[in-house]
Amino acid sequence: MRGQSQQVTLDSFFASLCDSPMPSRGVSDRAFAKARSHLHLPALTALNDILVERADAGGLVPRWLGLRVVAGDGSVLMPAVRRSPRTKGLASADQRLFALFLPGAELTLHACVYDAQGSERQLLVESLDRLGPEDLLVLDRGYPASWLVCLLNERGIRWCMRCDNDSGWAPVRTFMRAGTAEASVTLSEPSAADAATWGCGRAAPTARLVRQVSPSGAIRVLVTNLASRDYSCRAFADLYHQRWRIEEGFKRLKLRLHLESVSGLSQQAVIIDVAAKILADNLASLLCASAADQADLASRDRRCNRSYAASLFQRAIPRLLMAVGDFFATVDEVLTLLGTTTKRFVAGRSSPRPPNHTKPHPNLAYKG
Repeated sequence: MRGQSQQVTLDSFFASLCDSPMPSRGVSDRAFAKARSHLHLPALTALNDILVERADAGGLVPRWLGLRVVAGDGSVLMPAVRRSPRTKGLASADQRLFALFLPGAELTLHACVYDAQGSERQLLVESLDRLGPEDLLVLDRGYPASWLVCLLNERGIRWCMRCDNDSGWAPVRTFMRAGTAEASVTLSEPSAADAATWGCGRAAPTARLVRQVSPSGAIRVLVTNLASRDYSCRAFADLYHQRWRIEEGFKRLKLRLHLESVSGLSQQAVIIDVAAKILADNLASLLCASAADQADLASRDRRCNRSYAASLFQRAIPRLLMAVGDFFATVDEVLTLLGTTTKRFVAGRSSPRPPNHTKPHPNLAYKG
C-alpha cells in the first residue's frame, strides 16, 4: 500500500515493527528487490484463496437469493516503468488486469495480469474453474457471445450478462422494440471456428431476456439462464447493480493502494505487487466489515473510509502479520479507528464520469 519511494516504505515498515518514531533502516531497497525476485507467486495467490475460503465459510460473504454473486471484468493496467539495461524481463507499460470479484464482501476472488493484446473473454474462460456450484457469474456488455453462452451452459454455471449493445443478437433488438418485461429466446448458433477454438457445442442456445430500467431511466437488457419460476424480473435490478462494485474495487487498487506505482521495473515485480496488494486489500475489506459491525455503522448510514484504511494498514499490517506486541490489542485498536473514521453513505447517489475524462495513471515512479 505504498505511495512513496521503496526505501521510505521499507524504513517505515521496520519502524512499525520496532515502535520507533523515526524511520528504521532494516534492509536496503536493493536487498528487497533481490528477495522479491525469488518470491513464488503461487504462495501469494494460495494465501488469498485460503483467506476468501475462510471468509466464505464464516458467513462473511452475502448471498443473493441463495447464490454467491461473482462479478468478472478487466481493467487497464499501466505500470509506471522506464527503460533499464540492467533489468531482465522488463515490464510493459500497457497491460491489463482481469479479476473475479465478490461484490457483497468487497473481496477479490481471483486476479491475473495479461498482455494488452489479450482477450478478456479468454481470461474469463481460463478463470471459470474458480467458480463453484452456488456461484452466479455477472458480466458487463463486453462479454456476450453465443459460444460463451454455450460454454457456460455446458459447464453448469449460472450467469447473467448485459446485452443491450446496438450490434448484439437479433432477438435482443426485437425484444427491446417489443417493450415486454421478459422473454425466452433462441440466440444465434456459435460459428464452427468458435466452437472448435473454445470446445463448445454448436447448437443454438436458449436464454431468458429481462428488461430492467435504471434510476436514470436508461433501459438495460439482461440475458441469463436463471429460470423465471425461481428468480423474478424485479430481483435483477439489485443483482446487476452489485456488478458495479468491481469497478470501485479497481479504482481502490489503483488510486488508494497505488497499484500502478510498482516497486520494480521487471514483470516479476508487477505481478508480485498485484498479488500482494490484492491480498492486503482483502484483509482490509474484512477488517472494515468487522469494524462496521462493531460500530453499527449500517444503522447510521455510514461506511468505513477506505482511503484512511489504506494508510492505517500500511502501519498496522506489519505488526499483525509478524505478531509483534499484543496482537489482539492491535486488532482492537485498528477496529476502533476504522469504526470512528467513516463517511456518509447516500443510497442511490451516483457520480457519472465526465465526458472526455482522462484516467490518471502515474508517470515514472521511484523504483526499488
